[in-house]
Formats: sequence, C-alpha cells, structure tokens
Amino acid sequence: MDAQLALFEKIKQHLLTQSNKTGKKIETETALAEHFGVSRYKIRQALTALSQMGYLDRAPKKGSVVRRPDADALSDQMKFQFAVAGFNAAEFVEARVLIETAILPLAVRRMTPSLMTQLEYALEQIEANADNPLEADKHDRDFHLLLLQACGNRVLQTFSGVLITYFEKTTSLLATCDRNYFIDIAEKEREILQAIKDDKPELAERLLKAHLIEKAALPAK
Repeated sequence: MDAQLALFEKIKQHLLTQSNKTGKKIETETALAEHFGVSRYKIRQALTALSQMGYLDRAPKKGSVVRRPDADALSDQMKFQFAVAGFNAAEFVEARVLIETAILPLAVRRMTPSLMTQLEYALEQIEANADNPLEADKHDRDFHLLLLQACGNRVLQTFSGVLITYFEKTTSLLATCDRNYFIDIAEKEREILQAIKDDKPELAERLLKAHLIEKAALPAK
C-alpha cells in the first residue's frame, strides 16, 4: 500500500508541475506509463483517483486536463491517503480528539440555526435507528461532520477525511454494537450540543473529548 501511495503522489506531483496551467491537457496514459515504468492500468487507476478528487477533468477521446482543486477535492485527497496509509484506530482517535475539540470554539461562535437543526436531526436519527447499527453509525458520523462544517474554516474542514476514513475503518465492528450503545452516543452528543447552545465552548470541548475517548475504549469503536 505504501508503494501505491508513493506512485500516486509521484504521478500527481508530475502532472501538477508539468501542467501548471489549469485547463492544459496532460500526457497520455501510454506516455505516463513509460515515464514511470509501470503499467497503463496503474496509471489509469491514479488518473481515476485524481479525477474523483477534482484534480482532473476527463472526457472520452479528449484526454484529461488539470483543474484547480477546491476544498472538497483536498478533503477527498486526504481521505484517499488516510485509507491507504494503514494508520491504526488509536492514531485516528488521537487525531480526532485534537481536531474536533480544537474546532469547537469556532463552531460555537459560528453556529447557524440551519446547522443546529441538522445536528438535532442527526441525534434524533441515531436514536430512531438504534436497532440498525449501519444507519445509526451513519448519522453519528454526520453529527461530527456537521460540527466540523460549523467551524466555518475551509482549511479545517478538509480534515473531514479523517472522520470519514475512521468511520469506514470501523464499520466491520458495528455488529457488536447493540441498541444501548447508540442511545448512549445520542445522549452524550446531546449534552455536547446543549453546551454549544449555551455558548459554553470549554464545557463542550471537555464533553466531546471524554466522549471520543470513551468510545475508543469500547470494543465496538
């Protein structure tokens, strides 16, 4: 996996350096395969990933052109790198604690009525789907992504890839989660949300940190 990521990074840097003007057509798959000494299949995989991340625009029979990545593309790139890098769950938890607690003061200050409504809905859906681990877990993920969105800082929002990858990596463990597990999650996150409503960022940080560490200590997460 490390070799795959290294090749991807080399191809990405080559294309962004050689085609430094957005809208410029890149080299063919054959030319890139010869340049890097790999198969066209591996080049095609990398180009597909770059296209999905927003670095390239691809059109049949017209080739691919470089485009400027936006915040969503950067987040997708980070998600890809996290997925193939082989980080363990403890490293993801540590990163989550640092990132999610750090953004809470901004989230408290910049929270909008619309986002507050979405956060409350996510908690309601966790409870409503407590007997459906996959669905409840999805809404739990949404709750944390919404907090990240609420901070209003696009640089910090690119770290959503950390959250998404963590949830994807722990999907296989959901079979061990019972209804009470998700009800407890909703209760803890409702306390965090109440602290945000009460404009108490320090309390919200403490509650969130304790919540993430407690979840990490459980067999399921």
